[in-house]
Amino acid sequence: MQLLAVILVCASTISPADCTRDTALDVVTQPAALPMECIKAGELVGASALDVRREDRRYVMVRCERRKSS
Repeated sequence: MQLLAVILVCASTISPADCTRDTALDVVTQPAALPMECIKAGELVGASALDVRREDRRYVMVRCERRKSS
């Protein structure tokens, strides 16, 4: 199963349930082979590349999606 880590940066005014690709301030994706790899990749990318801090009134949410076959 091929997965895609979807890292969403959402404004703190958006509830986690409503944090989607459409409502996010920024969206980053990264391929992953296993569910645990997807979660870890998302956390690492979200923490390092996006530099999101609580005082910025934003948060990171990681979702793992199945990749569409080409």
